[in-house]
Amino acid sequence: MNLQINGRSVVASPGDSIYRAAKRAGIAVPGLCTSDHLTPFGSCRLCLCEIDGVSGTPASCTTPVREGMVVYTESDRLTRLRKHLVELYLSEQPPGDRVPEPLQRLARSVGLNQVRYPQPAGRANIVDRSNPFFVFDNTVCISCARCVRACDEIQGTHALTMVYRGFATRPTAGAALLAGKTGALASSNCVSCGACVKECPTGALIEKTILEEGPPDRSVRTTCAYCGVGCTLDAGVLNDRVVRMVPADDGSSNQGHACMKGRFGWTYNYAPDRLRTPLLRQGDQWMELSWPAALDRIAEEWTRIKAAHGPDALATISSSRGTNEENYLFGKFMRCVIGSNHIDNCARVCHSATVTGMMETLGASAATNSIHDVDLAKLILVVGANPTESHPVVGARIKQAVRRGAALIVIDPRRTELARLADLHLQLHPGTNVALLNGMGHVIAKEQLTDAAFVRDRTEGFEEWLAAVEDYTPALASKLTGVPAHLIAEAARRYATSGGSMAVHGLGMTEHRWGSHGVMALVNLALATGHIGKPGTGINPLRGQNNVQGASDVGCLPTFFAGYQSLTDPGLAAAHLAITGRSLPTARGMKTPDMWDAALAGTLKSLWIIGYDVAQTDPNLKKVHAALKQLDFLVVQDLFLSETAKLAHLVIPGASFLEKDGTFTNLERRIQRIRKVVEPPEGVLPDWQVVCEVSARMGYPMQYSHPSAIMDEIAQLAPLFAGVSFDRLDAPEGLQWPVPSKEHPGTSLMHEESFPKGKARFVGVDYLPPGEAPSEAYPLVLITGRILQHYNCGAQTRRTEIMQVVDTDVLEMHASDAATLELRDGDLVRLVSARGEATLPVMISERVQPGELFTSFHFPDTDLNVLLSSSADDSSKCPEYKVSTVRIEKLPPSVTPHPSPHVMLIT
Repeated sequence: MNLQINGRSVVASPGDSIYRAAKRAGIAVPGLCTSDHLTPFGSCRLCLCEIDGVSGTPASCTTPVREGMVVYTESDRLTRLRKHLVELYLSEQPPGDRVPEPLQRLARSVGLNQVRYPQPAGRANIVDRSNPFFVFDNTVCISCARCVRACDEIQGTHALTMVYRGFATRPTAGAALLAGKTGALASSNCVSCGACVKECPTGALIEKTILEEGPPDRSVRTTCAYCGVGCTLDAGVLNDRVVRMVPADDGSSNQGHACMKGRFGWTYNYAPDRLRTPLLRQGDQWMELSWPAALDRIAEEWTRIKAAHGPDALATISSSRGTNEENYLFGKFMRCVIGSNHIDNCARVCHSATVTGMMETLGASAATNSIHDVDLAKLILVVGANPTESHPVVGARIKQAVRRGAALIVIDPRRTELARLADLHLQLHPGTNVALLNGMGHVIAKEQLTDAAFVRDRTEGFEEWLAAVEDYTPALASKLTGVPAHLIAEAARRYATSGGSMAVHGLGMTEHRWGSHGVMALVNLALATGHIGKPGTGINPLRGQNNVQGASDVGCLPTFFAGYQSLTDPGLAAAHLAITGRSLPTARGMKTPDMWDAALAGTLKSLWIIGYDVAQTDPNLKKVHAALKQLDFLVVQDLFLSETAKLAHLVIPGASFLEKDGTFTNLERRIQRIRKVVEPPEGVLPDWQVVCEVSARMGYPMQYSHPSAIMDEIAQLAPLFAGVSFDRLDAPEGLQWPVPSKEHPGTSLMHEESFPKGKARFVGVDYLPPGEAPSEAYPLVLITGRILQHYNCGAQTRRTEIMQVVDTDVLEMHASDAATLELRDGDLVRLVSARGEATLPVMISERVQPGELFTSFHFPDTDLNVLLSSSADDSSKCPEYKVSTVRIEKLPPSVTPHPSPHVMLIT
């Protein structure tokens, strides 16, 4: 659409407002209530304009463009009106120098020097400091409602509302007010995502760190180091300290949004117990060691052990929180210096079943689509995932899609937030994913809802799949899963006929005895219906940690080299020898569970673990602890003295993501830069330099001037990343692999025309039961997972103000089970399995089914994972975190009950 604004010709898109068209054309229009992320509201009236042929002065933010429009956003009349509006706003502000800078700036722009009106009566002098992260000061609020709209439209939590009228109008925590509470943010269902703070135009909502330390004087673009969404953040710095973290509007993955952890959970960087000096165990004591001495010690011990016992006596577990460059170097160190493939990362305990299942069917193991495809999907199928808590920005995106009309089906044992919003919630018993998905497949096949052309042209093995699902009638699937047969059939029909179904899955799919089979069963549905290789469709695993995708991509796996290349590929072997000067070992290495067995058998003598607290987060902790204690020399490299570090012989301090350069790869295969924001504690080296120093001491110098040189080497050796370089990654959107050449733009959508092996393959799978079933001794099924506020072992979040929100793991239990056991909220119980016991406070919850329990593992004092077995997926060795049988023992009254735990359930 063509129009004129202030005498300039402007081209706009249908649906644009005048305000947006002007902004895109570089024409500044004042405004306080408008935002690129929110629906136009038109409350502040500062963006008013004049239009030829139209009477009055409409708000440009709510007025759509029309072909041939002639618009003026600047005139004497408009300046006069704006001056009066600004004067009215200023009349409501506190006297003195507390007037917000945006209002002062507006006053200067319209030539306003004094305010004629008295401050109105009835305006509440309310300052709410109850939230741990930010303050609300009503005295500088202008009641524009941007905070309320941000909570509704961006986050979808609806925690805020506007109350009262006239001068008394103000935002408040609506749900808390309706419940008869004070209306304070801390008593509401606010999830502290910070969207309201970011949108506030006056500073009425402001971070406590800014009030305490001052506003930043510079900003550095980086990427969040929590979950796999990979939110782009701008770190604000003052006096070489981070004081603010703001989600970037042009972040491809998050589009200006963030969650509690990414937005406010960065203060662990300044925790007083950060490791700053290498520590050597001397009996039961720690002795500080110089950096040269510590690096010498690693090289000496590993050289000695390799000479005495061979390369199979040494192994490394790399970090899914570290950078791609660091992970690649640890793999290179093992292959070029030690001469083995004994390297793994924490993908083993989360999405290794996804890798196995998707490689077997599609020939590639990563998300087929991009996060923005959520906006394009006609139907979203969420299987074994709780993204509003584990991947909150994606969860918010799904809620936005549902509000726009997308259908939602949730397959999950728990009644999660998305399950409450879903068109269909298939609340199955834990461990029965394959039976349910095969039941859906049976309906799709029987009712001929398959995409015959897609199946014919792009797949193989269809007949095998038909045979596999033939017996899984909805009645049988219902008997196995507990889901009513009609819901299974309805879900199948909706998924097949939506016109564009997108599947996302999480650890509730993979962390099972037959997790890889579940992934294959889900892929089979996508292949049968043609819901893959198109926008708004596909199979999309929600990867757990910030770089668990990247750590696997660059070769921290015992079964693949970087880019998922076969260890026996002759072409790779030749390239590896030419570039590294060393032969590539071809024998598959040990997976993490194999390392525990080897340590207990006495064949694994030393283990180097980087940024991974296996002694808290792996299952069957008694076995893990015994294995670690059996080692001759355990090296742990981390930010804090973790549970694993407490068992080490040598502890090496690590640098945080704020203190180094490199790249992360998020759940949509997007490679993004992290940039050094502040200096690390004195003397602390980034992990890539540590491995280079040890490698040089063992006779193999690895000399890189910067992590960008390491990425250049990855690009030389892995065709998936051939076109990746730091120069290209400086663009805000990064690059999504595959990037096969320097001219290639990256791949936002995979498998559009072909699959890596030509055709995708159906793999028929049968339902097999979990590793454990309820019994008289252990009648309840325990599901474990993570919650919104904390992350993995909690090492970072437990050192932030998040502890004021949630300070303990709790045991979620259905009311009927609690009544049978005569338990109330807060009562302490002993949870007992065949392997151990743990003590937890009870929280009665409608989110779990009778006979099933849920808890998290974020607090080491709980020692929760001693309860879990070593049962794991046959192919991938992904542990069965989601099914453990237990019993509950009520503790006697003499045991002090847990004081009301700080816990917030997301409902």
